[in-house]
Amino acid sequence: MGFTDIALKSIGRYRSPLANAPIATSYHFLISYFGLVPPPSDSEKTDNLSQFLIRVGQDSKLSPVSVCWSITGKPLVIVNTLKGVKDVLIDGQAKSKIKDEKPNVQRGNLIRLIQNLVFGGKSLNNAIGEEWRWRRHILLPPFQPRQLVPKLLPYVAGRAGKLLTVFEEHADLGKAIELDDLFMDMTMDVINYYLYGRSDLNYDLVGGRSNLKNEHHRLGLGFQSVEAWLPFGINKTNWAQKSYKPARDTLKSFIQDSLIYALEDYKQALKTYEVNNVPEKQRSYQSVAACAFASGKYDEDQFDLINDLLSLTFAGYDTTAHTLAFAFSELARNPQLQDELFEQVRSVLGSPPVLPESITAEKLARMPLVTAIYRETLRKYPAVVFIPVHVNKDTIVDGVVVPGGAEIWCNVRGIQMNPVIFPNPDKFDPTRWLRPEDKLNSGVENAFDNMISDNVHDTSSITPETQYNFPDLSFTLGTHSCLGKNLAILELRTVIACAMNQFTCTLKEGSVIDTKVVLTTKPRHGVWVHFQKR
Repeated sequence: MGFTDIALKSIGRYRSPLANAPIATSYHFLISYFGLVPPPSDSEKTDNLSQFLIRVGQDSKLSPVSVCWSITGKPLVIVNTLKGVKDVLIDGQAKSKIKDEKPNVQRGNLIRLIQNLVFGGKSLNNAIGEEWRWRRHILLPPFQPRQLVPKLLPYVAGRAGKLLTVFEEHADLGKAIELDDLFMDMTMDVINYYLYGRSDLNYDLVGGRSNLKNEHHRLGLGFQSVEAWLPFGINKTNWAQKSYKPARDTLKSFIQDSLIYALEDYKQALKTYEVNNVPEKQRSYQSVAACAFASGKYDEDQFDLINDLLSLTFAGYDTTAHTLAFAFSELARNPQLQDELFEQVRSVLGSPPVLPESITAEKLARMPLVTAIYRETLRKYPAVVFIPVHVNKDTIVDGVVVPGGAEIWCNVRGIQMNPVIFPNPDKFDPTRWLRPEDKLNSGVENAFDNMISDNVHDTSSITPETQYNFPDLSFTLGTHSCLGKNLAILELRTVIACAMNQFTCTLKEGSVIDTKVVLTTKPRHGVWVHFQKR
């Protein structure tokens, strides 16, 4: 693109329907002039991206949308209202009624390209259109509560029990423990167990079970490396991928080996179903991989399946671990909240030791304060600070026309810190999510998300008095809502309930709790906690 082209496009912004939209003044030139998110930097001492999004989201003059204009005249539109986010994620991403026509908006172009590069091909998290749709159709059922909860809750409860043993050991020694890393070990175990249906996988291929998350961390360096963003195909060279390609190759070898076990289990289950003449629609398999095999849609070379399982693991372990770490960082600073939670949990679970098989979905649903705590954690520390999408054609966003070709950031961080909806937003206040007693419905049907309905409460009716109706934006909305939402909810509820039933906790002296955005929101300095047995 020559200078003349850039000049013409820049002038074109003044003819755009967004010409009079307020400007979001940014802290970084990449946002202001290129509409790009700055790569994470180890030299950054504060979470500038979150601070920027919060400032924009709290400024009423920048609602419903504000704009950063690139030097090419292309707008980056920051959506700062819940109504606008709903228009984008639910209505905008809805499948067109016209065959082969793209939806109004789709996943952000840049993040799709980078994910495709880092993961080494298309996957559930970077495909669009039919390439995405057939994957979603196959992988959604095992993540719906009817299948997921009975298959996975016993394992999650058992794995949480091992976690409590570590807490007890450190309590006896009077030593603090860093929780974020510990929770990542657990969530990595859980996602691998559910993907492949067993825990005895060949972890030697990745240097041991505890090293698996380190290999994923090395793969994540691809999103931070300057080389991955280079143009003209340079980012596809071995030189440009040297920081993360070895980790990707190692992880794919591990997945390929794990699929051997999953395929054996699938064939055995299939044989049993066929012998007993069980109809296909009534068959249920222990692992996500087995469900994929049963679909018959993945090729024998398993290339697409390996990429999809890699993306599910990458997205499904650290976000839940970080959320747990932030939740305990808040609990550790609030002994009164711990006591209130303890009373509710103890009345449901009983005195320890609590047998894993005694923890049921019905019991989890009878502890609304546990749910309120994880939801307040996700409000204050959202796993995803913004949701990027690309606009295919003119789209109305909370009354504003956003032209085709624009990029959108749905400002999750800013909206969830807006005092108009959440008074005193810096305060950790789980009571925001507790419904009035006469309206409380704690049945199992409301304990998890069926991942099908786009039923979002009327956004105009969400006020400080009805904060509990605010949707789970961290898991996104609409057809692209997070596949692993129910898995995350299961882990969050189980760990919080079991830990608070047995321990109190305090922050290690001198601890600083701060956020850092590296694709997801993580504790910048970790979370160091002392546990004491009740």
